[in-house]
Amino acid sequence: MPKIYRFLLLFILVAGSAGQALATHNRAGEITVEQVGDCVQSLTVRATITTYTKASSRPADRDTLTICWGDGTCERVARFNGPGSPPQGEILENDTKKNLYIATHTYPSRGTYVLSMTDPNRNGGILNVNFPNSDQVKFHIQTTYTFPNPQFQGCNNTPQLLQPPIDIGCVGKVFTHNPNAYDPDGDSLSYHFIVPLQDVGMNVPNYIWPYLIGDDPINNKLTIDEVTGDIVWDAPQRPGEYNLAMIIIEYRDGIAIDTIVRDMQILIEECENLPPEVETPFDEICVVAGEVLEFDVTGTAPLEETSQQVRLTALGGPFEVAFSPATFTPESNAFEEDPVRKTFRWQTACEHISDQYYSVVFKATDNFFGDTSGLATLKTVRIKVVGPPPEDVQAESNSGVVTVSWAKPYFCEDAADNYFRGFTVWRRQGSNNFPPDDCRPGLAGRGYTKLNNVPIMDEAGGRYVFNDPNVERGRTYCYRILAQFAKTTPGGDYTYNVVESLPSDEVCIQLDRDIPLITQVSVLSTGAGDGEMQVCWTKPIAMDLDTLENPGPYRYEVLRAEGINPADSDFSAIGVEFTSPYFSGPQGANDTCFVDSGLNTRGAAYSYKINFYIENTTLLGATNPASSVFLSIAPTDNTNVLNWEERVPWENYEYTVFRANAQGGLDPLAVVDGPPYSDTGLINGREYCYVIQSLGSYGVEGVMDSLKNDSQEACAAPVDNVPPCPPTLEVLNACDEAVNCTDEELLRNTLIWVNPMNLCEETDDVVGYEVFYAPFEDSEFQLIASIDDSRITEFEHKPDIGIAGCYYVIALDTFENRSAPSNIVCVDNCPSYFLPNTFTPNGDGQNDLFKPYPFCFIDRVEFNVFNRWGELVFSTNDPNLNWDGTNLQGKELAEGTYYYSCRYFERRVAGIVPGPEILSGYITLLRGRR
Repeated sequence: MPKIYRFLLLFILVAGSAGQALATHNRAGEITVEQVGDCVQSLTVRATITTYTKASSRPADRDTLTICWGDGTCERVARFNGPGSPPQGEILENDTKKNLYIATHTYPSRGTYVLSMTDPNRNGGILNVNFPNSDQVKFHIQTTYTFPNPQFQGCNNTPQLLQPPIDIGCVGKVFTHNPNAYDPDGDSLSYHFIVPLQDVGMNVPNYIWPYLIGDDPINNKLTIDEVTGDIVWDAPQRPGEYNLAMIIIEYRDGIAIDTIVRDMQILIEECENLPPEVETPFDEICVVAGEVLEFDVTGTAPLEETSQQVRLTALGGPFEVAFSPATFTPESNAFEEDPVRKTFRWQTACEHISDQYYSVVFKATDNFFGDTSGLATLKTVRIKVVGPPPEDVQAESNSGVVTVSWAKPYFCEDAADNYFRGFTVWRRQGSNNFPPDDCRPGLAGRGYTKLNNVPIMDEAGGRYVFNDPNVERGRTYCYRILAQFAKTTPGGDYTYNVVESLPSDEVCIQLDRDIPLITQVSVLSTGAGDGEMQVCWTKPIAMDLDTLENPGPYRYEVLRAEGINPADSDFSAIGVEFTSPYFSGPQGANDTCFVDSGLNTRGAAYSYKINFYIENTTLLGATNPASSVFLSIAPTDNTNVLNWEERVPWENYEYTVFRANAQGGLDPLAVVDGPPYSDTGLINGREYCYVIQSLGSYGVEGVMDSLKNDSQEACAAPVDNVPPCPPTLEVLNACDEAVNCTDEELLRNTLIWVNPMNLCEETDDVVGYEVFYAPFEDSEFQLIASIDDSRITEFEHKPDIGIAGCYYVIALDTFENRSAPSNIVCVDNCPSYFLPNTFTPNGDGQNDLFKPYPFCFIDRVEFNVFNRWGELVFSTNDPNLNWDGTNLQGKELAEGTYYYSCRYFERRVAGIVPGPEILSGYITLLRGRR
């Protein structure tokens, strides 16, 4: 048994020294994931851990790493790349080795999992990570991966990061980088900086953002473009090694499904050299699928650096696609005489169509540091491949139906993997002959309405066709066609990442007007049962009607239904008919108006249709329904908010808002192009009444242009129901002020907030506040204080245990309207726990117990003491320790040196968590004379 303990103690001592031997290792890395096999049935993934390590640190080289799969299992993974047996990794420039560790794993069920790898050491000397002891900080990378439902969301692979995460820059010179992420599924990506990690959910200690290192923070800015991923540091001020971490979020149809944490390193040198330059003809371009994109790229050394050579390379999604990948020629990775010119060429195809841009990162590197490395400049060119427009669109009408057709075949209808899904048809009244724009596929925002949500591929006469029966006689309709592309779920039942083509050319057609058109549905008087409505219509056009084929007598029949958008079955005849023996003349079927009375115009809108009969009994057709304008009012603080709606066959383009005056008349307040309208500056409790008058037009020749229709009169009194805007809160405590945390009098939180009246113009009434507190991040908030004076914007709180907790404040006004909560501020304890290295348990009353220095916010410990043979002699969970120098059996131990390890657990706002390190060292036990 003693030999075993000696071995354990030796292991502890060797491990401690080994930590120093491994003191320079991980520079950068990430984890990528791809699904393996049929994603409908398979729950197997292939994960690749990519690390970039310090090549000269041979004692720290890892031929295996441990990956944790996020389902409670971990395994060792052997290195996969490089020469030798086992593989030794790939040597890159800048004293860097690239290592790939690849493993497969089958999960028990669908869900979201966090895959991670933690290594004991980063490389030493990183300026912004626990400097100068960055080699004692763990290196942690993780990826969150989701198994989507394959029936609805398809298969899933995380993005690939194509640009190596090690780059060199110079003090005082702008540094640029791009991770060059490519998602094979066509999902959208966003990029954000985070603090590098040392474990799951744990940031590295003492991290400093690179832009905070230097003497001139105004000229030291670090940014990342959330859309493109471009990183710009303008400009580094101190030489050394810096680490950045970013999280790349993958979205599918607007929902985040995966995240990748990449840790990267920037090497900043003190150098006078200027980086090379990269020239491309554009930064961004859109290409129609099927076209060839070809352009020259030039890498040059600055004029001041004429003796240097340049290497020009390119990485990006177009080189990774399975079908028709791009080329960058001539293919060479060597340094060449300045300038270096190469040609990018990509024969695009329908399979490349995407609503996301492909990124190509061109990198020019000089040979300032020798034959393998130098300063580099990156230039990102973004390329979008769009679907070609459908061609030869035609339209014709027959019996009130418009048939739209277009050319077959469509250029991309044979795209691989059923990527092409069909066509959608779009319509508007009147033309919008906008100029073509290859970077703006689709028709959103251009005034067109999509007529079919499910893509179609109907054919007739060798052309694609669509029949549109929902048209109004006499109107001019214009049509465009879009092709639709989408990824398809394995069962083929659902699509995702839908992409629309460029729009076709526009085709317009004007329909015959052989039935009446309603021109007015206007409220004449408002009442609950005695309201009146005027309804008018205009007669058909004789040339379109053909009175020889459709003889008289002619009859108009009025139908009515309650509401804005009633069903056809809700309309019924109201007994109002107008019959004429002739079509023209004084006794002809002329333009007609009538007043419909006995209505509840105060509480409801009404819709009308006119049936048109020939030969008195044969129904030729009916007008489209037209409703009255119906006004509703939402009263609020000193304001009435007016909304209105109507459904009419013409287009209303202007609305006049009237308000009743004291004399019973109406005064115009405003002319607007649609609801809502807010009448402000009113007196709470006073009633105000309004009418809306619409102005519209059919845009049809022969029909009056200015169609005016009045709503009913509606009234409301404003009331103060608007809460104040939320305060803004900050919380200060002794931890912020670096005060001794063992002083109980100082352990309190000071809440300071801003009165909403000083934040928001619309807030003019605050009388008090309520303060809420939660002891932990995930616990419920409780009211801890009510303050009845709006001038008091500070509050001190002493929690029962420690100072950790979360706070928010709400504001109240005179009418007890409560604001939304302020920003939630969570403050944490600042635990402190340090141990001495000597004690004298001799009974003299001084230093008789081994105990920590004054500490705070420690919940418990796992404290163990070993003798020189590795035997456990003392153990406790009490953070006070109070070891009196006896062993577990209560016998006094001999003087000498003992080894201890102490894991302590902190009281944090997140709960009880292990401390960031395990304390270990040696204790000298001295007894001396008593």
